[in-house]
Amino acid sequence: MIQLLQGLFDGVAMGAQYSVIVLGFVVIYRATGIINFAQGGFVLIGAYVTYNVSQTWGWNFYLALLVSILVTAGVSMVVQRILLQWVLRETVGVALLLVLWAVFYFNGWGHVSAVATAAVVGLIGYGVTRRIEQHLGTGQTKELPVFGSIMVTIGLLFVIKQIVPSIWGFSELNMGDPWGLNVTKVGGLVLSHAKLWTIGLMAAALVAFFAVNRYTKIGVAMRATHFDHEAAVAQGISLRVVFAVAFGIAGGVAALAGTTAGAGIAQLTPNLDLVVFFAFPAMILGGFDSPGGAVLGGVIIGIVQNLTKVYQPEWDLQWLGVGFDRVAVYIVMLLVLMVRPYGLFGTKEVHRV
Repeated sequence: MIQLLQGLFDGVAMGAQYSVIVLGFVVIYRATGIINFAQGGFVLIGAYVTYNVSQTWGWNFYLALLVSILVTAGVSMVVQRILLQWVLRETVGVALLLVLWAVFYFNGWGHVSAVATAAVVGLIGYGVTRRIEQHLGTGQTKELPVFGSIMVTIGLLFVIKQIVPSIWGFSELNMGDPWGLNVTKVGGLVLSHAKLWTIGLMAAALVAFFAVNRYTKIGVAMRATHFDHEAAVAQGISLRVVFAVAFGIAGGVAALAGTTAGAGIAQLTPNLDLVVFFAFPAMILGGFDSPGGAVLGGVIIGIVQNLTKVYQPEWDLQWLGVGFDRVAVYIVMLLVLMVRPYGLFGTKEVHRV
């Protein structure tokens, strides 16, 4: 019995991380119809920004986590604005900033001086391009089609996976979280402080999201946009604002998930984004457009994965192979989809002829 309870506790902690990652996918999908494959990259950025602020700069860990959430949310919103809506002047400005920052940094400049100088050149490039657009009358925002946007997010994931280790290296790093290896024992249960904090932080993030989604104007706007873009615009809702907020939320929760996933002794690696591939089954299981389904799907997948890992050797199932716990989550997903093709809480599409 203790083994089962321990497995359930560890599975819930794992599922909590999946839940907030899936929430980021669902929020963007509901607002834009896009599956944002770059979410794994935002998980990486969030984790490494927390590490940099807390370890390199020596700030308080919780303050570093807050900075990471804000920075990653901002990066996510910039990505949506520049790459998915394709504003040429902004694309030129940011491209100059990134390229020159990389050139300066790899030629021995410090981060601050490299970013500051590159930002000045980027602003000049932005201004020049804006003037040219005004002269030619071509300064309109151009929204990419859904398929093109999805391809952009896939490409962005690979770019982020290359940039992150180029800055922080490929070696395993210690996040410096205050929880460490501390545990609390309740009877025969061993409750890791890191996992307790993971569950608590994820629960707080989910409660905050559902409160915003239910009781604020932007939440109402996001729900209206989900059902009908044209009707939402007719009611005076700005799709640009809704899209930006959706990407900001996704970036913020990705930073939170990345930080908790990288917590512990030498847990932070450039492969941390792989956690997203276990969040995909949770998203499909819960339903692409259901925030509540995202939460439940994440918890279910976390419990299934962890219990499989616990009981596979107990039941003498080694013949299934090492890492079968990662396969089991997809088996559960397929079984559910055979019964409910739109997931447990997904909205069924109705086609009228």
